[in-house]
Amino acid sequence: MAYYSLVASLPHLQIGDEPPFSTEEYTDNCAQWVAGHEADILRRVLLQDPDVASCPLCKTWDNIETQLRNGVVRMRGQKLGVDFKEYLQPHDGFSGEIEVLVTDAFTRNDPLEVEESLDRARWKLAEELVGLDPFGFEKVLAYGIQLKIVERWNRMNVHTGKEKLEAVITANTEKEGTIDEASSLVAEKQ
Repeated sequence: MAYYSLVASLPHLQIGDEPPFSTEEYTDNCAQWVAGHEADILRRVLLQDPDVASCPLCKTWDNIETQLRNGVVRMRGQKLGVDFKEYLQPHDGFSGEIEVLVTDAFTRNDPLEVEESLDRARWKLAEELVGLDPFGFEKVLAYGIQLKIVERWNRMNVHTGKEKLEAVITANTEKEGTIDEASSLVAEKQ
């Protein structure tokens, strides 16, 4: 089914822009216009309901996302010299394009640029879901996936990032101090 009015009313999205509404609001608003089973698909994919088996379109996106994440695991594992095989997740099919996109992302030296390149890959892969019908449900879903990406980047900022980094460093430093103290006590008892 075509959703001409819905798709035509959607504001333009771009990474770095303020999202026009939240993913939850988008899903709720679309539920008024799309078929019931399509509203379920939006909820499963956009709000990450783990049940994708009964939905071919959900399974398609899940396979894309899983292969992309597996590519990231492989690249990071190779870079760190870690055996990554136990972290790979099964998925159906294989896309050479996804492998190329992940490999290209990891040619960047800045971790932020790697993340942006991976999200641009997701953006492109979501757009490819649309196929030949730019007003079909697949476009509604692809827009929702892209909205999630815009929201993610909008939540990122330097101040919050520094706070989180400092919290991790502090927590790890405190753990090391506790381990050092415990090691000292064990050494004294021996």
